[in-house]
Amino acid sequence: MKDITKRFPGVLALDHASLSVQGGEIHSLIGQNGAGKSTMMKILSGLYGADEGRITLDGRDVSFRHPREALQKGVVTVYQELSLLPNLTVAENMFLGREPGNIIALDGRAQRRRSREILDQIGIEDIDVDERVSGLPLAQRQLVEVAKALSHDLKVLVLDEPTAPLNSEDTEHLFQILHRIRKTGASIIFITHRLREVLQHCARGTILRNGKTVTTVDVARTTEDELIEAMIGQKANAFYHAGSHRGAVSIDPALQVRSLSVGARVQDVSFDLYPGEIVGVTGLLGAGQNELLRSLFGIQEGVNGTVLRQGREMRIRSPRDAIDAGICLLTENRKEEGLILEMSVKENITLPSLPAFRRSRLWPLLNNRKERAAALDLIRKVGITLRTPNSRTRTLSGGNQQKTIVARWLLSNLDVLLFIEPTRGIDVGAKAEIYRMLSSLATEGKAIMVVSTDHNEILGISDRVFVMYKGRLSKVLSRAEAGAESLLAAIQGWHKDAQGR
Repeated sequence: MKDITKRFPGVLALDHASLSVQGGEIHSLIGQNGAGKSTMMKILSGLYGADEGRITLDGRDVSFRHPREALQKGVVTVYQELSLLPNLTVAENMFLGREPGNIIALDGRAQRRRSREILDQIGIEDIDVDERVSGLPLAQRQLVEVAKALSHDLKVLVLDEPTAPLNSEDTEHLFQILHRIRKTGASIIFITHRLREVLQHCARGTILRNGKTVTTVDVARTTEDELIEAMIGQKANAFYHAGSHRGAVSIDPALQVRSLSVGARVQDVSFDLYPGEIVGVTGLLGAGQNELLRSLFGIQEGVNGTVLRQGREMRIRSPRDAIDAGICLLTENRKEEGLILEMSVKENITLPSLPAFRRSRLWPLLNNRKERAAALDLIRKVGITLRTPNSRTRTLSGGNQQKTIVARWLLSNLDVLLFIEPTRGIDVGAKAEIYRMLSSLATEGKAIMVVSTDHNEILGISDRVFVMYKGRLSKVLSRAEAGAESLLAAIQGWHKDAQGR
């Protein structure tokens, strides 16, 4: 793709951007949300037409006016939102619209046989081609989508955030399949916000910023910090803003937890959380860190123990109890548990605070002007990028959706902020904004806990680090004590003896 330019009304989405991918390589397309990655791939897949530039495939100029034309030339795109129909079987999905047979009848046997051959070819043996997709877990649906791509005469495979919904084991399985595909000579364009996956599995990476190609790098000769710097246009050491709020910590705890247990998942956890500090909470998957924070917001069953706010014991059995105690939670599942996507950004921000905008206690109508002004003030404060406050929340990027939830709780003026994986699924630029916001909130005296499985993130933002191991708070590290080696040792449950072994 050479000198690709694409304009939308009022927006220059791509400005002479270029991308060159070799046969048999996994090539990453890297950039923040809004950098132009999706637009470039939609042009390649025939969804959009370019205003300027040219595309060559195997040395020949091509121009796709419809996705069908791209498919016919072997350019297949797997989007983050999967295209499978849940009521159809695996085999029916793989050959939908291209069913073998004649004008009289479909050849279901040939369809199932060919589907089985493709799945076996890439090492997927545990998926039944006759099973309905609705019965498959998400990870297997993702693999079926990749197998569906292989049912075409594949030359270029575009993958948009394919590992976002997958755990580490499923992610590794997917990459094994991608490396098999690469060895057939096909080109793979891999879009992800997970830079470690780029460093581990991609040969080269092209970085876009503001619609322009910044550079193409040999991944084996670059580092994560260098990728970040190219993406955001600034040094990576300014990324986390760690410790910029230090000195604001109070001597009186904002939250005290004593002997907290959550069934068999969390056992006998005690700690103090202070105003003005960010505590990072981490551990292996399933170590209990998520359940710990969810229990403090009243959405876990089987909770025992004592929670004190400003020295007073609180009974937190529901989110309303938590909110009344000044505690809020931002869950890892923002689309399912945090937001109403079809409502506007303004409505999502003000929803828990609507009683504050009533015209009077006796008159249950809202003061819409006051509500809008409050929402606009929070939108500016947390830096939400949007067209109007009435924009639907589903149209926002992941980072802006996350900031919408933060704005909601700030409007409620809550002092204890609990975050679970606040930067999951968002790009590097949006992460930097989230980190900047966390630091600013701590400076204002908010008490903050952040659960994350990203060790660099934990080390970068935390004043203290809590390490969970098999449901227990096994280690508390100060900022001075927390390093990559000590954190890894604590997460794995390693403890040195008196001789330092």
